[in-house]
Amino acid sequence: METGDRLGKRLLEARYESEAWRPQLFRLAVAEDRRALSKLLDEVPGLQVYDAIEEQLIDLIRTRNPSERISDLAARERVQVYLGETPPDEYGVWVYYPWAARLVHLLDEAEFVELRTNRNKYKLTPEEQARLAKKRVGVVGLSVGQTVATTMALERSVGEIRLADFDRLDLSNLNRIRSSVHNLGVSKVLITARDIAEIDPFLKVVLYPVGVHDDNLTAFLLRGGRLDVLIDECDSIDIKLKLRFTARLHKIPVLMETSDRSLIDVERFDLEPTRPIFHGLVGNIEPERIANLSTEEKIPYVLKIIGEGTMSSRMVTSMIEIESTIKTWPQLGSCVVYGGGAAADIVRRMNLGQMNYSGRFIADIENIVPNDPGGGDGQPGLPRVPEWTAEGMERAADRWSHGRPAAHAWPPELARELVEIAARAPSGGNTQPWRWLLRGGRLFLFHERARSEALADFRTLGGVAALGAAAESLRLAAHARGLELSQVAFPSPDEPDLAAVFECLPGPGPGAAPHWRDELAGALGLRHTNRKNSDRAPFDPAHHAALAAAAGSVPGAQLLFVSGDAELAEIADLVGIGDQLRIIDDRLNQEMFREVRWTPEEAEATRDGIYIESLELSAADLAGLSMCRRRDALALLRALGGGKGLRKSAAKAIASASAVGLLTMPRVSADDFFRGGQALQRMWLVAHTLGLAIYPMTTLAYMFLRARHGGEGLSEAAVAALAEARPRFTRLFPVGPEQAEVLLFRVSQAEAPTQASLRRPVQEILHVSGAGS
Repeated sequence: METGDRLGKRLLEARYESEAWRPQLFRLAVAEDRRALSKLLDEVPGLQVYDAIEEQLIDLIRTRNPSERISDLAARERVQVYLGETPPDEYGVWVYYPWAARLVHLLDEAEFVELRTNRNKYKLTPEEQARLAKKRVGVVGLSVGQTVATTMALERSVGEIRLADFDRLDLSNLNRIRSSVHNLGVSKVLITARDIAEIDPFLKVVLYPVGVHDDNLTAFLLRGGRLDVLIDECDSIDIKLKLRFTARLHKIPVLMETSDRSLIDVERFDLEPTRPIFHGLVGNIEPERIANLSTEEKIPYVLKIIGEGTMSSRMVTSMIEIESTIKTWPQLGSCVVYGGGAAADIVRRMNLGQMNYSGRFIADIENIVPNDPGGGDGQPGLPRVPEWTAEGMERAADRWSHGRPAAHAWPPELARELVEIAARAPSGGNTQPWRWLLRGGRLFLFHERARSEALADFRTLGGVAALGAAAESLRLAAHARGLELSQVAFPSPDEPDLAAVFECLPGPGPGAAPHWRDELAGALGLRHTNRKNSDRAPFDPAHHAALAAAAGSVPGAQLLFVSGDAELAEIADLVGIGDQLRIIDDRLNQEMFREVRWTPEEAEATRDGIYIESLELSAADLAGLSMCRRRDALALLRALGGGKGLRKSAAKAIASASAVGLLTMPRVSADDFFRGGQALQRMWLVAHTLGLAIYPMTTLAYMFLRARHGGEGLSEAAVAALAEARPRFTRLFPVGPEQAEVLLFRVSQAEAPTQASLRRPVQEILHVSGAGS
């Protein structure tokens, strides 16, 4: 065993050797070098000596005489002539690598460079090789940059390489950094510098082992001569921005290679000194604003910089799982090596003046050599059911009206006014699954099943609830105008999509049904979904009672609430499971995104669906949702059994909840869901008058309903996950097996929403028959 002092000394020596990166050169014709090398040989135990100077000289002679066939014997004789009176051990230079305890005998610099670059001819002309020897290139970030730097060193397509990285080698880096396990814990800058020195001890390398920061960034770019090209391979987005701002100031071009699909980004600030950073894709983002963001919070900026559409499906899958099942974005060694070679090639051509433009390029090997030469994902689109036409509605109305006495006529203007108000009722995904017909003195409400046919809506009962809410709004608006309406819901078993028929009565009579609270009419145009998150506020018992009374005013309707911290945490996880299943499943995913409107122009053009701004998402959540459109990535996520990261949005939403409510009806039937829709509208209007924010989260309940009735259309995995989650849900909300769960929703206190959903114009949803009103 070594003593403590001796071990400490050994550790200090090891530390010194671990930080060494410059090889020592000895030329034996110089007396001082001869003495120093002799001392080294005496003092370094286990020194490994490699002397292949004769082989190098033979190689040099043969490359200088390419047209001759020189035998080995003749080559050795020419070496003796070439050396003349110089002893072989004094020729050239002895290079000592202290970190490896190796001593190597090499040709001296001029002959070494000549021979080492001989195979570059005529890929590079001698004149081009000489020009490149004067170029300076900086590399920031050595997880990927190591390959770029060592490739440039291999070609000797640069005269000086500056390396910057603050990080040390971890075991998890060894899937993409070519190094050895004995280097674990060693600075990546040192490792790369040593690799280059072992390739070419004469190549100039300058190290910045603490990375680049505000105090040394300008020095990195300018000290010792301005860089000719800056290569950005760092992970830090704020540093990426600072690199570009400073490089643009000093007219230094920047190249970035992402190692995902080998996206290569070139910004020629030398030729375009006013060019927008990242081609203008990120706008005017201040680096300080994003310096301390988490990996998840950086995703929106990564998507802006790289472009969501350019990412590989596997990278999208990985981004969804960041900080859930993986820590950060992944990289593969093959991609890093491939991209490093591509980057080195482009830098060389930039330095030779052959590539003189900016741009973004994808050199995706999988696209060049695809898995499937036929292309296409082979996935079918969503089924669509026919929509109601004016003629179809008139025929259905005629069949129902046949033999019935004429009704009191409605003024068409009044019908338009009331239908426009009714159309402001809530509907899942803002699909607005209604069509109206004014004919023969009756107003007919039809279920536009094409708008609510979805795997997430069992038997389109969610659409039926929306019709009930619209009917409630119609009657309330009519009462506010002093009118009496009769309502018959689902009047004909032969016309299941004829949801209701309304007649305008001349005055109070046996068919009239007074509204529960006529004063709520003033809230009809103001009620809206509010998804904005806020701090959790306690659930006021008076609010609880008021909402329960509002829903309970419809016979059979019942409202249940959970509001304790543990209960809310449990329901957050359950809602998150529903979100995960909906996004992961291919058809559910398509149906969900069919409802989303991504731009103001798209929202205005359709005036239905969910405008993305109304979801009140953080930048990170918005980026995550956008990536969830990539069906190719989600297919991999399904195969991996992943997707837990998709539950985070529900957790954030429930964190704002004063309570989560469940509205139920006695039976799973169209009639009960219709009346349940009336109850939910009453409850929601009362909530609005109390200043409460309502956010429907019903997908989970409707998926439970489908799973409980055979699970048609759902995957086996989804059915199993729902079956496992169901007992947890019923412990929170003790509902019977026959009960209908009409609406699951969050109650909170929040600021007004950023954006309310639009509604289709009345002329699109109301047809006034020429047969009279």
